Amino acid sequence: MNRLALSCLVLLAACGGTERTRRTFPVEVSASSAPLLTDSGWAVTLTKANAHLASVRFFAGKVLLAQRSPWWRGLLIADAYAHPGHYIPGEALGELVQAADVDLLATTPTSWGTASAVTGEYGSMQLTFATGGLELEGVATKDTQRVEFTATFTPSGTLEGIRFERVMNTAAGFVTVLLDLNVVLSRIDFAQVGTRAKPLDSTSPAFNGLGRGVEDTGAYVTTWKDQ
Repeated sequence: MNRLALSCLVLLAACGGTERTRRTFPVEVSASSAPLLTDSGWAVTLTKANAHLASVRFFAGKVLLAQRSPWWRGLLIADAYAHPGHYIPGEALGELVQAADVDLLATTPTSWGTASAVTGEYGSMQLTFATGGLELEGVATKDTQRVEFTATFTPSGTLEGIRFERVMNTAAGFVTVLLDLNVVLSRIDFAQVGTRAKPLDSTSPAFNGLGRGVEDTGAYVTTWKDQ
């Protein structure tokens, strides 16, 4: 949805559809800071974690959540991890189209920008990474094993069906998108890095695990904060 489409949505609402009121709200981005441990038992310390973002859009459609597959399933079946459960976006309600480079290791959230939107019942959002995607650098340890790694993964398309449920009115507040790095890293087995770890071999099971973590919509915890 572009700004023209959003403007048309407001006009249509005023002509007999569901009543909408134009509004804006800030969007900020942060990441989890809890100790990072993969499903296969690797403790990870990140020295670099940058997210390059392009846009976020909000929709009325709600997401039916499904249980995440166990980490070892990806070693047997190289399937792409899509949104959990059935998802239909429904009505478009807001957007922020603006590039943002986010340091996920920063101690304070990063301001992304201001979304143009309308009031209504929100159910989900869609997130698009810019060129550069998610960049990671760090060290993984397990028992006496130590793996220094770098990796970059950019989803091939928009991440659809990220849960965000709120009855949006005109009250002051902002949206915060928290990237859960535990979910992103959870499927990586650093014992299977292929031919190299710096940068991570893109044909390896470890890289496949990273890709499925980045594309797991459960890694993006989106909430509303009142002001």
